[in-house]
Amino acid sequence: MPVAVIDIPSGLTWGAKERLHKDVAESIHDAYQMPDTRVYLREWSAEQTSFDGVVGAAFRPMCNFIVPPILTAESRKMLVSRVSSAITRACDLRAEVVSLPSGEQVSTRWVLQFFFEVPLEQAALDGIMAFENPMVPKDKH
Repeated sequence: MPVAVIDIPSGLTWGAKERLHKDVAESIHDAYQMPDTRVYLREWSAEQTSFDGVVGAAFRPMCNFIVPPILTAESRKMLVSRVSSAITRACDLRAEVVSLPSGEQVSTRWVLQFFFEVPLEQAALDGIMAFENPMVPKDKH
């Protein structure tokens, strides 16, 4: 039931995509401990994207998790760290140092991740509501 939809630049090799699928699916499965982990990649060409208003600027990947609300904050942090590393590796992202108005400098690879947590009462597999499905864990871990 856990799903990741990852927006990546077009042109990644088959091997990079295959590794990204494997690494992300494994990370999600380790976090949620349930079957039917799905990973979808969406590819974008340079002319279809802009960042800070610049069309075709260096690509900034994004991952949307559509998942049940059963993870602790610590488990979510571990998941985003693993997925960020997998995306960084697949897209060969380099760190960029950003100067903040405070004068502080931070390093980023611009991998944005969001959690869309769907209550078990609002999800189903085939004809079974998620809260009734024996494959879906009910306890937070």
